[in-house]
Amino acid sequence: MKKILLLTILLMSLISCSSETDAVAERNGLSTVAQMSVQDLKSLQTSDESFYLFDVREEWEREIAQIADSRILNEKTVNFIGNLERDSLMVFQCRTGSRSQSAAEYFQKQGFTRVFNLTGGIDAWSLEIDPEIVRYSKKDKKSAVK
Repeated sequence: MKKILLLTILLMSLISCSSETDAVAERNGLSTVAQMSVQDLKSLQTSDESFYLFDVREEWEREIAQIADSRILNEKTVNFIGNLERDSLMVFQCRTGSRSQSAAEYFQKQGFTRVFNLTGGIDAWSLEIDPEIVRYSKKDKKSAVK
């Protein structure tokens, strides 16, 4: 139990501390995590293929907007992921794609082979797929947190 809790804390701090290094690595083509477009995710949602959509954003962000059938990445879902087959199709998303890139890289390093980062995150989803989904920024946290 302590090991799982420590892993969860480590993972969440890794994701929330997503640094410029990740963005630089991605721009330089150093990341091996495949990118998935919002159009491809929409097609996947309407297909018969089984997949998991994990949302690495904070709870206040999910209260503002979320993609249907996404699961928040927390201790419970980290445990769930740990029990999945290593070839399970997993898509990670955040607001713009940076934090989810870090999470996707982490799980790929854990041996998962079908890991994708949602390019542009929920922001791109709102712009290209579902304009009903509210776009927001970090400054919106003050009004979202009660």
